[in-house]
Amino acid sequence: MKGPTFSVVICSDGRLPFLKATLRALRGVDPAPFELVLVAGPSPDGTREFVETLGDAVKMTTCPERNLSRARNLGLALAAGEIVVFLDDDALPEAEWLTDLAAAYEAEPDLSAAGGIVYDPSGVTLQARYVTLDRLGYPHELWRAPAPELNYPFSAEFPHLLGANCSFRREALLSIGGFDEEYEFFLDESDVFARLNDAGGRIAQLQRAAVHHKSAASADRSARRVYRHWRPLIKNRVYFGLRNGAHHHTPFEILRAALDDAELWRVGVANDVARGDLTAADAERFEREAIDGIAAGLAAGRAPRRKLMTPAPPPPPFRPFPLIRSHGARLCIALVSQDYPPGHNGGIARNTAELASAWAALGHEVHVFTRARAEPSLDYEDGVWVHRAALVAGGRPPDLGLGEEIPQEIWDHSATMRVEVEALAARRHVDFVYAPLWDAEPVAFLANPGVFVVCALQTTMDFWLDSQPQRRSDPEWMRLRGRPILALESWCLRNAPLLHANSRAIVEDIALRYSLTLESERLVYAPHGLANVPASAPPPSKGLRFLFVGRLESRKGIDVLLAAAPDVLRQLPEARLDIVGDDSIRDDGGATIRERFEAGAEVAARIVFHGRVEEAALAAHYAACDVLVAPSRYESFGLVYAEGLRAGKPVIAGQGGGGPEVVEVGVSGLLVPPGDVAALTEAMLSLGRDADLRREMGAAGRRRYEACFTAEVAARTLLDAIRARTPPV
Repeated sequence: MKGPTFSVVICSDGRLPFLKATLRALRGVDPAPFELVLVAGPSPDGTREFVETLGDAVKMTTCPERNLSRARNLGLALAAGEIVVFLDDDALPEAEWLTDLAAAYEAEPDLSAAGGIVYDPSGVTLQARYVTLDRLGYPHELWRAPAPELNYPFSAEFPHLLGANCSFRREALLSIGGFDEEYEFFLDESDVFARLNDAGGRIAQLQRAAVHHKSAASADRSARRVYRHWRPLIKNRVYFGLRNGAHHHTPFEILRAALDDAELWRVGVANDVARGDLTAADAERFEREAIDGIAAGLAAGRAPRRKLMTPAPPPPPFRPFPLIRSHGARLCIALVSQDYPPGHNGGIARNTAELASAWAALGHEVHVFTRARAEPSLDYEDGVWVHRAALVAGGRPPDLGLGEEIPQEIWDHSATMRVEVEALAARRHVDFVYAPLWDAEPVAFLANPGVFVVCALQTTMDFWLDSQPQRRSDPEWMRLRGRPILALESWCLRNAPLLHANSRAIVEDIALRYSLTLESERLVYAPHGLANVPASAPPPSKGLRFLFVGRLESRKGIDVLLAAAPDVLRQLPEARLDIVGDDSIRDDGGATIRERFEAGAEVAARIVFHGRVEEAALAAHYAACDVLVAPSRYESFGLVYAEGLRAGKPVIAGQGGGGPEVVEVGVSGLLVPPGDVAALTEAMLSLGRDADLRREMGAAGRRRYEACFTAEVAARTLLDAIRARTPPV
């Protein structure tokens, strides 16, 4: 592979979860020849043990003290690449990060340093773009373009790159002695750029090569950037000025800068005490550290020599870091979903997460765009870039000739996601957008064609209304919500260039209900998949546990189950029923299904409502149950059925929709007609009374899951089908 070789150096102390995310992001960058050098700090957080599990993939050493400059020098000593890149352990590089850096060094053979832009935790706002530094160490950030005109020896201001994302030609950095270890943190890389600039080195500020800086808490400050140690901040201001500003400032001006800093910090500490982030004792300690910092900075600045890097022997041989190799040509994929874990584990949210993670594991660059439930953010979760965007007004919905007015909130959501995807597409080619039909999420993408759209078929509004007769008979609700969504769904189905069907049944049912012809050339078939985790251990022999998972609404058949459960539990005295899912949904009378049932149930003590639970608790419920009961009136596919098969449990499923395509009747479970209480009662009693049959069906279900419904199998199947139908770039 052509281009310069890179050594990526990461210094980490006490932030192992962030480090793991950064390493995962590094495995997904565009292919470039690089090695990884990790310097672990003194905190016993498990970093050393974790890195040992990576074997020869990483060069590692340790730094016995919290001194970032020393740690970076230790990393530099191990670096064998032509270019040494310093990346913070809480900074996530974008896919083109190294290839952008490589292009800069290839374009300018005499280039000494280069760095790209840095986003703050929101993933949208820039923490730094083009920054210059003056000789007192103060940044100037209002530049709209790089400042190469200030890149000459002893300039009053010079180009600066953030330490979270900076690189150097190795020989250039070694020639100035590496980092000055007087800087334990703060102004450490600033000093390097001052010396490199004064030595005649070229510094490039790039428009790309982006990283996303999460600004994690450290031993010196909290995640909210509340500092707890001020001595280095004040000391290094004095020291930087004395070492790098003597040609521009008098010692009194340098000291005045430190005193001004101390006063600003004093005000900040007082505010932090008032907010409760610091204590009165911290404020007293600040005064001592400020005085000590000024004295220490003056003493260090008068020392005859800097604390530069000790000459090191040649580094160990270059050790390429293993990247994730993509399944076919590497794609950039955007998925859109209103909900996304954690905190949201409905069917579409879970399927989106499973599919996104599986595509990322296949080596593709995957972005999920979802609605922010708190502050907007960009996170890197399980190999996936998750954009949580604030909903913004999308303007007046367009006239699509529906004869119905598009609900404003539906349009605002889809338009917000389109704007977010377009921002990504401005930086890199997006191969396709994958969005669910539910709530017409693709509408803004289809109304403004640009990126290729794959629309995922799910249970539609019309099927949902089958279980909501009170809604269907409510003229006002149908006017405001029902009919517009039905019309939008039909419009999306006609206009989407590609439709993903998770079952054959959903295609037949939608075509019949919506009086549409879904052309075969616009259809791709692939089941949903689930991450391959081991089957649940068999439950203890004591007792018998049925499990229901799903929203407590009639489409999921919860009313049928609660009608059957009392008779089943009377005949099976050792049995109980666990009900997991959102139980807050109220009917037209203002009551929930749970409230109406508990008001008169004879066996309520053996029917336990758990409400919505997180993924770990859900997994525990699957492990503890003997039979999964999910008598849905309609499921386009039935992700809950696949979850039961994965857990190695027999499944009682509804015959409607995709159930027969997931559960093999009489082999991995039983099927019951929609709304049939007697059939459900018989199925529950049949499995409840026969432990051998439960074990046989559970084992058969697990085998079916492994053959058909793992995340990798489903993701490969779907991606291959999409690729075969997607126009070439």
